[in-house]
This record gives sequence, C-alpha cells and structure tokens, in this order.
Amino acid sequence: MAFVYSSWVKSYAGRNKDVPRSLVYGAQVDIIREVVKGCHILVATPEGADDDICGWVCYRLPVYQFMYVKAPFRRFGVAITLMKATGWDRGPIMGAYKPSRDILKKIEFEYAPQLQRLDMLERFADEGVCS
Repeated sequence: MAFVYSSWVKSYAGRNKDVPRSLVYGAQVDIIREVVKGCHILVATPEGADDDICGWVCYRLPVYQFMYVKAPFRRFGVAITLMKATGWDRGPIMGAYKPSRDILKKIEFEYAPQLQRLDMLERFADEGVCS
C-alpha cells in the first residue's frame, strides 16, 4: 500500500502542477487514504516476480479511481490487462481522475472528479451503479 499511496500522489502532483503542493501532499493524500477504504486495489507483477510491481489500479466498478504503471512497463498493455482483470470488457467507464492520452485512445471515458471522495462514491453506489 505504501507504493500505491506514493505513486498515486507523485503522479497526481506531476499531472497537476498548477495545484499548490500543500494541497497535493495534504488534502489530496487525505482524499486518497479515505477513498481506498471503499475500493478494490489490483496489483500487476511480472510473471515469477511477485515482489516486483508493474502497476496497479484502484476501482469500484464502473468507477476507476486511479491507475499507475511504472515507466519501464508502459506501452506493453499492462493498463488494459489490469482493467480487463477488474471485469471491464470494452464498455464505457467512469474515472475520478483523467487517464493518460494513450488510454483515452482505447476506451470510452467519462470524467467524474467528484467521485474522488468516498462519500460521493458511496452515494453513487447507493444508486445501484457501483459494484
């Protein structure tokens, strides 16, 4: 989980350079720690090397909170493999964070930043949309 938190926050900070660092490393960390309580996290590892991490996804279908793939493993299908392992199969998805342009070329995506918060995600789930 330490790698999930650190890679999530660093990636978020890198994509949101206009957001003050105090918010990223303060408020955003609190949001992340809270929302993972209501989600699943799936980790990808190289075959035969379970201690190494290629990437991970945090999700509660149909909402994908965040996905991270280490740079050396990008463009090898790790992200799509993770998504398929969650049960996704080419249908539209909703994301609480914007994915990379490469992923956006391959999926139908709806951005819903409100779902970064656990209370909003649970409200969405109570409406029968999340599993």
